[in-house]
Amino acid sequence: MKKTLLIEEGPFETRSALLNDDTVVELQIERPGNISRIGRFYNGRVSKILPDLNIAFVDIGEKTDGFLQLSDLQTKSANLNSAITEGERLLLQVIKDAKGDKGPQLGARFALHGPNLIYRPSGKGLTLSKNIKNANNRNRITKLLGEFAENAGITVRTNANKTADQLLLSEIKSLISEWEEISAEKSASEKPRPIGKPESPLTRILQTLFTGDSKVIVNNAAALNATKSYLIHKLSGLEADIELWNRQEPLFETMGANAAIEQALQKRVPLKSGGNITLEPTEAAIVIDVNSASHTRRDGRRSAALSVNLEAAAEVCRQIRLRNYAGTIIIDFIQMNGKGDAGELSSFLQNQLDQDSVPSRMIGMTEIGLMQITRKRTRPQLSDIMTRSCLQCDAYGFVPNDITLMAGLYRELQDVIRFSPGASLHIKSGTGLALRLERQKAMLEKELAKPISILIDTALSESEYQIL
Repeated sequence: MKKTLLIEEGPFETRSALLNDDTVVELQIERPGNISRIGRFYNGRVSKILPDLNIAFVDIGEKTDGFLQLSDLQTKSANLNSAITEGERLLLQVIKDAKGDKGPQLGARFALHGPNLIYRPSGKGLTLSKNIKNANNRNRITKLLGEFAENAGITVRTNANKTADQLLLSEIKSLISEWEEISAEKSASEKPRPIGKPESPLTRILQTLFTGDSKVIVNNAAALNATKSYLIHKLSGLEADIELWNRQEPLFETMGANAAIEQALQKRVPLKSGGNITLEPTEAAIVIDVNSASHTRRDGRRSAALSVNLEAAAEVCRQIRLRNYAGTIIIDFIQMNGKGDAGELSSFLQNQLDQDSVPSRMIGMTEIGLMQITRKRTRPQLSDIMTRSCLQCDAYGFVPNDITLMAGLYRELQDVIRFSPGASLHIKSGTGLALRLERQKAMLEKELAKPISILIDTALSESEYQIL
């Protein structure tokens, strides 16, 4: 399977799409003011302990305190009061991003992630992914990394299955060196603050989605140089396949990533068989319904119901990854009556879930025939990043948020310049968007190397615009 990571960098957001062969299977959008902090280290100071809840608030040198639970510490203490004290300074790592008024969740079960390995300095032993099934490969990797796991924990990810020994050795040494740098910086720090090198939207994407066997295609020279620099630091022996997109057509449009993003924001997704799936996020769970529509013919030995369910299972798993759904997921498959159908569907679904880098667990069918899955919460949902509630439809609908609008407009202006280099840039928009554009005008003109004129048209809505 050929893996390709597309990266499209811009001033408002950096978008990425991971392709398996020619199919987009994962999306990640990072914005300068809202980069995920999961995995980030902090020198924290315990500001307050709530003994009844076994929770502590921790000053991390930012506007909002983080919080710490007893279960996220490396301790045998029965309660938080006996494990830490108010005023104590601790090295902590972000487990979950801040949400709403709630600060980031912190922990001391440290983990440093590479493309193929996870290094746990406080752990011990070597753990190999269950998807590395070849005995010779398992023995090779165990022999290669065994000595490093005598005083630390190392988890070998599925990607390592096809990675050369020299690269694995380079990666583990790089992770150990990174940990030593973090420890030294913590020892020299007095005030609560972040520890380690600051991340950019681009480096965050590479840390999450890059694998050693991925080809990387970027949309500009700055992103190309930054990608090379990051990979040299992380994997010094890797001869990565990094390409600069130099075609006139936009990268995401040509490679199908724009279409995948648009579909991942829709409630209904069609299936090739003629059926469809509907995906409905609720407060309690993500509810997914499979509809066969007009498909009633058998597929070889399989019943029509099983055939549609198998197709739907593959698309459900893809959409879960694209949308970054997490928590409890309930799937209402089409009822099947054939002997062994439920087992075949469950086995296929598990196989599809195993392709996901985010951990999930298939709980199984309920008595009323609903499939239950849980998936670890990592990044925000795609819709939370790109949309906001629609005030004109009683908050039941969603529209692009301000950054999504500005990023889309910037890409359209790039297209105008690309296809008509001599064209002037005139934007007519509603009052609200025009005011936002005026605030960003100098930056846009610098990025595009062209003057821009902005006209207000009160006939347009607050978020509408036209490029003249």
